[in-house]
Amino acid sequence: MKKDVLTRPFPAELIKHRQGQGGKILSYLETHTVIRRLNEACDAWDFVIMEHQLLDDEVVVVGKLTADGIIKMAFGGSAITRDREGRPVSIADDLKAAGSDALKKAASLFGVGLELYGATPDAAQPSAQSRTETGEKVESGAALGPADRLTGRQYAAVQAVARRKNLSRDRLIIMIRERFQKTDLNALTRREASSILSELTEANGGHH
Repeated sequence: MKKDVLTRPFPAELIKHRQGQGGKILSYLETHTVIRRLNEACDAWDFVIMEHQLLDDEVVVVGKLTADGIIKMAFGGSAITRDREGRPVSIADDLKAAGSDALKKAASLFGVGLELYGATPDAAQPSAQSRTETGEKVESGAALGPADRLTGRQYAAVQAVARRKNLSRDRLIIMIRERFQKTDLNALTRREASSILSELTEANGGHH
């Protein structure tokens, strides 16, 4: 694995922009750009969707990216596209979009496009390594094991409660950063996700 290639900043012409919530402009990389970087930096890599959920307005997936034996896992999501009558246009396409989102987030844990998240490439460097029962290497501090990371149900529940409270994603991330020094819902442990859920639920009930 060529970590200097993985963490190399992308030229401006490859960085795309779109409007996010509250009129905020968000920067992102297209999926094929991330795939090319993985091909360039890794001898072998593989991406698998481990699970998926269909919610009322969103599809959520959990993806596992294995690059040269090192594993990163991340959630991905995409809004369900509907026609004028409110019927889903193509759940398959929405799942593909969620899968692409999960791939890009998992790749960012290796340092791909990390500059778009306001972090330096050094943040992606491993502090230690451990091995799974199958002998695969997992970098500690970067990828939580299945028993530690928040579940898909918790991920969906946090987003659902936040929507009911009209809490924007930006505000939710600020809340997570203030409490756990983390900048992504995906990075929470089960205990931290439960804590956020309890706080949001109690706050929600306080308005009645």
